[in-house]
Amino acid sequence: MQSNVLVVLAAFVLLAADRGNENTIQESKKLEGAWSVTSAVRNRNELPAEKRNGLQVIFRDGRFAFKQGDKALAEGTFRLDPAAAPRTIDLTTIDANGNEKTTLAIYDLTEDALRICGAPPGEGRPGEFAALDGSGHTLTTFQRVK
Repeated sequence: MQSNVLVVLAAFVLLAADRGNENTIQESKKLEGAWSVTSAVRNRNELPAEKRNGLQVIFRDGRFAFKQGDKALAEGTFRLDPAAAPRTIDLTTIDANGNEKTTLAIYDLTEDALRICGAPPGEGRPGEFAALDGSGHTLTTFQRVK
């Protein structure tokens, strides 16, 4: 009898994990494509419009790339948790010395708009969409490129 309960419990856990994985895959597909930076604020300081000109991020197949025009600025992998509240995204890059750096962030995604609020690598994930003075957080707003 006890072994039957364990089998049912294990099946339930696997089913829940599979459902969560399916939601993550669907959310990743919604994120795929190119996004232009419309606003970037760090410690309450807005990135001037001329520095945002041509600044984009492209998400595809679990990878991302920041670029400005034809120049690659950063690239790496991302991992989403759409079940978290707020939803979370981890952005991992490799620096020039070969060290892995992960930015813990939260995100909000609609059809044509994306907001990501992240902490500096090695620091805790933000709990809100704010880039308050001294927090080190960066709040970036994107518009889908059509």
